[in-house]
Amino acid sequence: MLDMMFSISAVLAGISMLSLALAAPTNPITTTTLEKRGTFSCASPVSGLSASDCNHMSTIKMAGMGTNAKAANEGIWIGSQGPNIFAFTNKAAVPITLIIWTQVTGDYQSSFMVARTPAVSYSLSAGQTVTISMANGISGGWSALYNGQTTLTQYGQINNTWGEFTTGGYATVDISSEINMSGNAMSITVGSNGCVANMSKCVFQCKPGQGNTCGASGTYNLNGCAVGSQPGATYGMKAGNPTGGCQGFSNGGHVTVNFS
Repeated sequence: MLDMMFSISAVLAGISMLSLALAAPTNPITTTTLEKRGTFSCASPVSGLSASDCNHMSTIKMAGMGTNAKAANEGIWIGSQGPNIFAFTNKAAVPITLIIWTQVTGDYQSSFMVARTPAVSYSLSAGQTVTISMANGISGGWSALYNGQTTLTQYGQINNTWGEFTTGGYATVDISSEINMSGNAMSITVGSNGCVANMSKCVFQCKPGQGNTCGASGTYNLNGCAVGSQPGATYGMKAGNPTGGCQGFSNGGHVTVNFS
């Protein structure tokens, strides 16, 4: 589990070109690649995605809409039939677009929405909830576009707070502010034990002096997640970097996520 969470936080969430070099991507993203990305058509948005949210995604040069699958599969789909049930609620005063992606083994561009399409892109008005199922044995992350204003970073990742997950035997969730230390607030709660990840608990944050973004080895901490600090909290070290998060839903369970 700790190795898996390290791969998410240190590689998936790495936003600098240095972190990309450390990850040794097979197809590294370059400025030229980003310049070639254009807008996509929103003539027929997928179910659950509004036309205005689709247009914003296209305008900020995301690669495309989410699949928004409704039938059970080996990844992510909209519904409550899966072993892992995630309920995402918009508690902000403005509409948001939920974006969920999966980390494909060996693909270090999985979180770069300028290069990869997400699994889910779903519009949530204030107070609205959507239930998402996840199969076991997958990893990935999510973030939100707020009120048609959130953009991508210069490298093509969502420039906001992220949630990160691994399902299966070592199921874990955490929050990462590595992309944007000034991002919107989020909280995650594991249903079985009440373990909470928020902006002060089980959250990856840049070390003092690292600025508003980080991701390279040695530039971030996992704060508020010491073992014993709350049920389900885990913490470890891998190659000099922290790993961990909230556990308590091995091979299935319920997780709630609130955006504020």
